[in-house]
Amino acid sequence: MEKSINNEQKKTWLDHIGKFILGEKQPDSLTKVTFYSCLFLWSIFFVWSLLSFGAIFFRETIQNEKKLPVSDMINARGIELGFDSGDFIDRLLVFHAISLISWIIVLVGILFIWRKIPSYVYFFFGGTGIYFLTMVLYLNLDYYIEDTTFFDKIAFIALNLSGAINTLFLKTNSNQASTGLFEEED
Repeated sequence: MEKSINNEQKKTWLDHIGKFILGEKQPDSLTKVTFYSCLFLWSIFFVWSLLSFGAIFFRETIQNEKKLPVSDMINARGIELGFDSGDFIDRLLVFHAISLISWIIVLVGILFIWRKIPSYVYFFFGGTGIYFLTMVLYLNLDYYIEDTTFFDKIAFIALNLSGAINTLFLKTNSNQASTGLFEEED
């Protein structure tokens, strides 16, 4: 009996990390919905960027194991998009490395959404902006138009709209608190 009480009183290191990252307080329902939807969409983009980086980085291993001409296929697609032969693979590697960094920055913004830290805007939209601008300016617009799926475009828009709506509600709530918008007049 005494042993089970001691086990209940002990906190695991995961509990401590969770409280450090997410804080003690639970946010309101709208913030939770925004957080979980953004986290879901973020995970899709992060995992896809990680897998893409890994597949391109280990293309020779894949080529040797599966007997697929991965480098040739990537180079051929790069030439179709207007890149020099061999240049496209290097650009894709850099793009996916930058995208992984930008998605980690977005994750910080998403965690700040949960804690209602207003500076989430800089991390959230800064990270998504870096990702988008790197894709369009470093690769090119044709890559975005032709090689980015419709699902990715819609998911990216949904992620940013979710963040924008949260920003509006955060500003509305702070304005209501500071101006007494719904208080009765004397």
